[in-house]
Amino acid sequence: MLEWVFDALPPSGARRGGDPAEHAFKHDLDTFVREVVQNANDQRIGELPPEVHFRLHELEGDALAAFRERLAWPTLAPHLEAAAQTRGGRALRRYLDELAKSGRMLLLAVEDRHTVGLTGEETDDESHFRALCKDTLYSHKRHSGAGGSYGLGKSVLWSFSGLSTVLFNSVLYETPKKRRSPRLIGRVELPSHRARDDWFAGSGWFGERVEAEGGARAESIWSLEAALEARELYLGREERATGTSILLVGFRDPTADDEPSVAELSRRMRGAAVHWFWPAMEMKAPGLRITVDGAGAAPNDESVRPFVEAWRARRSPRAELEQPGDVVARAIPIRLPPSRAGDPAVEGEVRLVVRLAAERGRDPLNGHVATFRRPGMVVRYWDRSGLALGMRPFHAVLAAGEARDPENVTDADRAIERFLRAAEPPGHDVWHATPALKEGWQRGYAKALSELEQRVGAALRELLTPRPSHGSRGPEALMKRFPIGKGGASEGEPSAFRFSSLDASFDGERWSFSATVEPSRRAHGAWETTVALVELGDGGVRLDALPIAQLETPTAGARASVEDGVARIAADASLDRVALRGVSAPVASDAEPGELLVEVGGRLAAGAP
Repeated sequence: MLEWVFDALPPSGARRGGDPAEHAFKHDLDTFVREVVQNANDQRIGELPPEVHFRLHELEGDALAAFRERLAWPTLAPHLEAAAQTRGGRALRRYLDELAKSGRMLLLAVEDRHTVGLTGEETDDESHFRALCKDTLYSHKRHSGAGGSYGLGKSVLWSFSGLSTVLFNSVLYETPKKRRSPRLIGRVELPSHRARDDWFAGSGWFGERVEAEGGARAESIWSLEAALEARELYLGREERATGTSILLVGFRDPTADDEPSVAELSRRMRGAAVHWFWPAMEMKAPGLRITVDGAGAAPNDESVRPFVEAWRARRSPRAELEQPGDVVARAIPIRLPPSRAGDPAVEGEVRLVVRLAAERGRDPLNGHVATFRRPGMVVRYWDRSGLALGMRPFHAVLAAGEARDPENVTDADRAIERFLRAAEPPGHDVWHATPALKEGWQRGYAKALSELEQRVGAALRELLTPRPSHGSRGPEALMKRFPIGKGGASEGEPSAFRFSSLDASFDGERWSFSATVEPSRRAHGAWETTVALVELGDGGVRLDALPIAQLETPTAGARASVEDGVARIAADASLDRVALRGVSAPVASDAEPGELLVEVGGRLAAGAP
């Protein structure tokens, strides 16, 4: 007989108000789909790509009563009610009240196939079963390029259950001795609570009650019994393919203000799957397959189509972007410092693919770069639309690590894959300096990431903006450290503005600068100018914009502002020059100070000679 068994409060009497992992990152529907699909993708086995199938079931009346009976509601409900009275149980209280009022419960079943399943004995120290069904903040991944590494992503399962209750039915790739798949167990995550005059730690498990040293516990049930129970619990698997089916009891979006219909939830989940996993669908043939209520999620959605087309044309020999739809691919170098395990520095590349768009329109992803590595999940859509004035509209892909060239993976690609995986925080939504990088690599890890961003920015500028001509340089002592240029004029034209009295210094973190800017010819009215900073690499190669953090002018009649790292100065018609002083944003902490280009551009009043 299946029942719920809860751990007693430990001898210390220490209580908890909930699962701290829930607060590690935003728990919205996009995050839920990202984490669930990523976990299945990480557990893939063999040559067949994984499949992930979402199915929603709406229960009421007799169907809901029968489900509750199978769920051993009499042994679960007292704990739910007790936990709902605690400070950490407010969301649970709201859901229980809504359930009583509506008499309706939504279930979400997520079935993955061609994955390893919940392998391991009940008490193994390291196993997929223990990581998901027993432990907190533990991760057990099969390969170094896995998407997750913190053991935090699974917290979305319980967050999206109104009853914090999740059931598992799994067909194992490797079955323990004297066991036969499938395997069935459940887990509920509650705050510490007092029920029936006893205190409980919070976690409870649904299975076969077993007396063990120190007290009773619930263990998995197996084989035919598990298969029959799973079918009644909406967890039956349609195929014998290895993998795990997960049931979220009382599925709801904890961040939603309203309660969307089942059809709307299905539509949103399909959209999120395509938005974040089109690379995994495209990198292999066949690729990752995802369905929601039987309808497939395919990478032909209008919002991601330009990125998909860029990826498909990644071997384009074209060198320039001329017409909308043109695609250019560039190899972007990246250098990793030596690892603390003794591995040498690594010189490698990532692949940038840029597609020219027809116009900006209303596309919110125009001017963005979709970044990803081997698992094929988009880490982020990186907004580079404001990188430079006059930049043409585009969509771009940055494929890194083992995703750079999936058919020809090198040792350098594998090293970059490990490095970028360590550069991702728990939400896996950016590449930046993390404690994991500091622990695994020697000094220079932050510089490797900042230089990568700079080189991507430089490549985008080169492809998408006119090349500026340079004006006269400032004092000789600053020529190497602080070269001066201007923007806004076409090649060969004189600049509309120029600098004088330029001074600059680097304090180990930021550049400070001051100068006087004036029109190159007489202005016949009010005039405007912009000032931007650009870091230069070896040989004067443009790397990336260095945002201006602050800029001010002491000149009466002039007004200064900073927007998106670019300074703007508006001057009255009576002014023939404006003094300014400012500071840059911090430079990467472990980066050596390099050369800095100051660009001045803008316009004079209409009718100026």
